[in-house]
Amino acid sequence: MKKTALIVGGGSKWGAVFTRHLAKQYSIDLITGSDFKCKNVKTHKVNWYELNPPDIENICENLDKEKYDLIFFNQNTGGGPNDVSFEPDNKYPLDHWYFQFWINCQLPYTIVHNLQDKINDNTKIGWMMTGLIDGKERELWKFAGYAATKSTNLHIMRGFADRHPGIFFAMNPLWFPEDRFQEDAIAITEAIEKLQPEDNGKALNKDGTIWNI
Repeated sequence: MKKTALIVGGGSKWGAVFTRHLAKQYSIDLITGSDFKCKNVKTHKVNWYELNPPDIENICENLDKEKYDLIFFNQNTGGGPNDVSFEPDNKYPLDHWYFQFWINCQLPYTIVHNLQDKINDNTKIGWMMTGLIDGKERELWKFAGYAATKSTNLHIMRGFADRHPGIFFAMNPLWFPEDRFQEDAIAITEAIEKLQPEDNGKALNKDGTIWNI
């Protein structure tokens, strides 16, 4: 019997390569904004810019898998304020800021709570992160909003790891050059497959080494 996975935001770019690779081993539910088609993948297409809490709750209620072996959050609608938004005459729209926080941070939180009956102690639940949240490179303030959403997700992951059944983890992709999409998909899949209950709450680099964050 194939293992089961829910992938959020894996229908384009590197995410599509990852989903196709994972589909060799898993039966997948995919929540994406793309018209994604692949064997062993059931696509639940959404409009990220119109998606609201009742919509995602309805999707969760209608997922027909009895349980998941893997849940992975890879959605990325950016996040502000960034770069020119800090100039005196260029204020970032607060409604855009609210929206980015909902999709990138609150949506995964909502999904985990709505899928409690499909998550057990061995379910692996992960978030794609970014090295930007390290904060040591001052000039990277230009990506402040994006880094802020990822930092929030790191702490959300750790909160679930402390209080919720499952093996929760964060993944640092380091860098995704297009000519290495397949290689990185394989590496990240291998790192996920090696996770054990004692790894709950850990942050990893894409090669499976510990990310000291």
